[in-house]
Amino acid sequence: MKTPLITREGYEKLKKEMDTLWREERPEVTKKVTWAASLGDRSENADYQYNKKRLREIDRRVRYLTKCFE
Repeated sequence: MKTPLITREGYEKLKKEMDTLWREERPEVTKKVTWAASLGDRSENADYQYNKKRLREIDRRVRYLTKCFE
């Protein structure tokens, strides 16, 4: 049996963060990326570049939190 390395409060805080990222922030940023991509040239589109970067950050954090819960 493994010893828990996180408090119940810490677990709940991380779980809430993951739920917020996955259910609220990610869909919103995905819509922004889709909108910005529809404007045309992506190489000079600051909205597209910023939101793609934010989407990668969200995905990276969600992957990290998922591994923490395993």
